[in-house]
Amino acid sequence: MPPKGTNLEQTKAHNLRLVLSEILSNDEISRADIAKRTGLTRQTISNLVEKLLDASMLVEGKYKKGGAGKPSRILQISSAAAFSVGIRIELNKIALSLIDLSGNLIHSTQISATYTTDEDVIRLIEPLCLDVLRETNTDIRRVLGIGIIMAEKDDRNHRHAISDVTADPKNIAELLYKELDIPTFLETAAAAAALAEFLQGSARNFRNFIYLFIGPDLSAGLMVDGKIYGGRSARAGSIGHLVVNINGPICACGNPGCLNGYISLESMASHLQKLDKKSRNPYDVFTDIQPNDQKVVSWLEQQAEYFRIGINSLENLYDPETIILGGDCPDWFLETVIRVSRPFMRSISEKGDRDLPRVIKSPHADQMVQKGAATLPIHAALGEENAAYKSQAQFGASFNRLSELLGHYINEK
Repeated sequence: MPPKGTNLEQTKAHNLRLVLSEILSNDEISRADIAKRTGLTRQTISNLVEKLLDASMLVEGKYKKGGAGKPSRILQISSAAAFSVGIRIELNKIALSLIDLSGNLIHSTQISATYTTDEDVIRLIEPLCLDVLRETNTDIRRVLGIGIIMAEKDDRNHRHAISDVTADPKNIAELLYKELDIPTFLETAAAAAALAEFLQGSARNFRNFIYLFIGPDLSAGLMVDGKIYGGRSARAGSIGHLVVNINGPICACGNPGCLNGYISLESMASHLQKLDKKSRNPYDVFTDIQPNDQKVVSWLEQQAEYFRIGINSLENLYDPETIILGGDCPDWFLETVIRVSRPFMRSISEKGDRDLPRVIKSPHADQMVQKGAATLPIHAALGEENAAYKSQAQFGASFNRLSELLGHYINEK
């Protein structure tokens, strides 16, 4: 059910955001469509739309076909409405992307990086941000925030982590906020990818789904009733630490037989290294691997039973509409994971009617994390002021940033 609006004057800020959210969530929508979906009167919607047009947040598109009466104009988000930056910081590289409010990619860049301290990282990413905004003629006042993806120190891959790296993601997010005066958010790759799919990807019509992310380790972004579930410490979804074999190898966490030891890029890199006696890095493990490489396919077939256990656990715990599979992997790899894992174990996901397969591949898995990082501030800006999105860490408020862009129209009587 779409969210409902209110006709009370004091909730104009809520209603303006509601209209923006409806337009973002629907490819072709008119004033009448928004009124029907939100429960607001057509006159209220017309007034709100006019204010958003005046604020350069919206533009009118073509006339909508069909229907009785006067033709309706399609409403679209203006390409200059607002912007967001996404940064992913890995051990050997940093990627940055700039998107508009609709999620369209405006600019992306990647640099090789060597760093040790928080200050080292800031010296790399601060000028990178400013250069991109300058090159694209982006008004910094319309940047809602910066989303950052970087593994926590104690979550980094132990075997490949550089021992003298002391950089702390939360410190970096706070320092960048202080330097640029732009809100910053820190999140896991899986949660960010789930948000990107939810707001601008294949899951726009879902309310309950799981984004299962295969990276150096295995993690899950949990979308519950249209909100990311983070748990007590915003680390929910650490499915890679599910024990699937009590007699298995000891994991970095200290437990035996964690799922990470069977289906992750770290476990794949270790397996290939034993076979070909060649050093492998889980961050670049696909560099010299051809599609459908038989060594990789054979390894996945051996791990399939453990992956099925993970899927079964997620389904029975969360009863998702579907599980979307993505990660730092090529499409052929993700497709193979799904193929060799069928048939899945029986679970509550078999109950009732299903419109979707139990596990599907992300249509654009290679883009979702980077896009998701930039989506974090947009999600926060369009939410409720007193129910702000709870990321792993947040400095500044994208909600207030958007309010500044709409301020004149919110306060006028």
